[in-house]
Amino acid sequence: MPLDVITPESSEPHTDAAASAVPDILRGKKLDTLPLQAPPDMLTRDFLFDGWHHDDAALYQKMLDDPDLWRFMPEDYPAPLSLELAQDLIALSQQAAHHKVRAVYWQNRLVGQVRLQWSRGATPPASGEISYWLARKDWGKGLSAPMVGVFAYRCFVKFPALRQIEARIHRDNTASLRLVDRLGFRLAAQDDATPDWSRFTLQRGTGLDWTALAAPRL
Repeated sequence: MPLDVITPESSEPHTDAAASAVPDILRGKKLDTLPLQAPPDMLTRDFLFDGWHHDDAALYQKMLDDPDLWRFMPEDYPAPLSLELAQDLIALSQQAAHHKVRAVYWQNRLVGQVRLQWSRGATPPASGEISYWLARKDWGKGLSAPMVGVFAYRCFVKFPALRQIEARIHRDNTASLRLVDRLGFRLAAQDDATPDWSRFTLQRGTGLDWTALAAPRL
């Protein structure tokens, strides 16, 4: 699945407002009150989320300048990924009008990024597309599924008009295909224009089966 990532040098991450804070609500949006299954305390404690900062550019560049991270992204790998491009990507991540982008910390250490892009440019929308990536050094530790699950839960809490989260995954990306299945995403109608990519949806109040996720490993 696609995404952008970054890592600050500070060992103390900044956290955005708690998911239980006053929600973002748009005029004319139908709010959804379906119950949400909260993640275990361990996951909400160990996973923290923050926006990227301009002084993270060098570390951001180091993490993203990896062809294997771009293998299943819709964009081509910009080899080599320059510091200037890293700065531009950070600036784009800070533009909140069309998406919500967060760096992800696990046990106070930056490991990757998650993103929710609004389907129709409205904030908040009725639906959005989720994407993620994880830094190479943290592959194989069981972090991706809980990272994406906790972020999806936070988005449903923060945006009460959000009724559906979509995911678009390349047919050869077996790790992400397993991830969405474990979290409760369901296969959706496919786009004939992009036959190599499958669409999945997670409806508000369904999925996110926390019992199906193993604890991340050090």
